[in-house]
Amino acid sequence: MTTPGPAETLTRANGPAPPERRVLLIEDSEVLSGRLVDLLTDPGCTAIAAQAATQSEALSHLKEGAFDVLVVDIELAEGNGVAVVRNARQLYPPHAQPLIIVLTNYASDFVRQHCFAAGADYFLDKMRDISQLKALVANGHSKWSQASGGH
Repeated sequence: MTTPGPAETLTRANGPAPPERRVLLIEDSEVLSGRLVDLLTDPGCTAIAAQAATQSEALSHLKEGAFDVLVVDIELAEGNGVAVVRNARQLYPPHAQPLIIVLTNYASDFVRQHCFAAGADYFLDKMRDISQLKALVANGHSKWSQASGGH
């Protein structure tokens, strides 16, 4: 099997390849962070652009650069993921809202509703729903984005 040349990698069957999605991974477990980086890194499709273990680190990254996707844990080493979700929705303009996926061990209905109220697009249980994460990161879209089809 040969590897595609530069011109071939720039296009796909339906036209130009979309730009690589920049992911901010907000998780305080080093072990799980390493596994998520391995799971979600897909050159040309998705890249972990930054990582944070605390609410303040996450907010600092959000203020410094633009991300297409946020994967957010609720319980952080300092602060919490719900506040990160709420702040992210306020920091980004309506036409550039990121996809926000909460990934947590605290998958109660109360926590789920709290996350959606703060602005989460998806709420995944780390134990039951992890298999959905890669596809959502690669192809999901934020319901909060007000981007129109015709610019």
